[in-house]
Amino acid sequence: MTGPDRAEAWVLLGPHKGDNDQVLALANALGVPFHAIQLRYRWFAHLPAVARRAWVAQLTPETRMRIKPPCPSLVLGKGQRSAPVARFIKQASGGYSKTVRLGDPMVSHKLFDLVITTTQYAVRDGDNVVRLPVTVTSPRDVVLDDRERQWLQRFPHPRRLIVIGGKTSLWRFDRNVLTDAIQILQRKSAAHGGSVIAVTSPRTGRSLTAAARAALGSDALVESGFPRYAALLQAADEIHVTGDSVSMLSDAVATGKPVGLIPLKPDAAATFVRLTGQLRGRPFRVRNLEKFWNDLRIRGLVGTVECPRAGRLDISPIKVAVDAVQAVLDCEKSLRPMPVSSLLVATPRPLPL
Repeated sequence: MTGPDRAEAWVLLGPHKGDNDQVLALANALGVPFHAIQLRYRWFAHLPAVARRAWVAQLTPETRMRIKPPCPSLVLGKGQRSAPVARFIKQASGGYSKTVRLGDPMVSHKLFDLVITTTQYAVRDGDNVVRLPVTVTSPRDVVLDDRERQWLQRFPHPRRLIVIGGKTSLWRFDRNVLTDAIQILQRKSAAHGGSVIAVTSPRTGRSLTAAARAALGSDALVESGFPRYAALLQAADEIHVTGDSVSMLSDAVATGKPVGLIPLKPDAAATFVRLTGQLRGRPFRVRNLEKFWNDLRIRGLVGTVECPRAGRLDISPIKVAVDAVQAVLDCEKSLRPMPVSSLLVATPRPLPL
């Protein structure tokens, strides 16, 4: 990674670790000098996105000071709130900076040079849309250190790892969903040998963590970052993932090991959104996790907790993503960079407080 004055790409980071891991994985795979910018927002962060505006006034003053020339060739990002920032940089560069979005930018794909998405998002098809079966992930081969090896020796093979996410919009995640899955795996271990380990994520709430601790005990629940998440994935023989996290499911599938999906059910808000869409004759564009799960099942990449399944992707998602980004950049190699001018001069007036 280099400083912003020499970086060929800017990576816009947000509050979600899973999103950041994806854009950083793509930036690293591209092999170009890049500068990661942690975006921090003011209270009206979502307004420019909802208003479809290319703004940076929603950023804190300290963050805005990092959005300065020279403009990069490429701007990578994921999430609704950073989409207006990416569009602003492109406009301020006179079109020189190419914008690549992962996931669903929640606005028309035509506003960006490339959108790399997955099946759960309602992104419309287009010449600049690439749809992957799983998210972009980086290789996670790790060398276990002595402490990790000693910790894992307490858990005999086959090791059944449960990766716990958290509540997500439009989907219920009750405690019993997790405890039922743990009990199934405990019965398998009692009958056929092996052990059960669980790891939480930054989104795992206190209620779910407490439920896992009560079912497994503190010794088999990883909360503190030790052992490392990548080390647990590597040491596991089976991986069972709660369906709220597309990125964690993608990580599990990428290992090539048997994966069990722990599905969730739509909540009351999801039912309201679906019925309202039916009444107006046009469904709302919302994330559909069930569509993603079904696609993984059809591809033979995941099974159930009772019967996990191992499959292999017929493509390399990271290679497809890199090739798509490179194609965008190659088309513009003949363009010369715009003269450097202060981006802050072009900053729109902030919204009234």
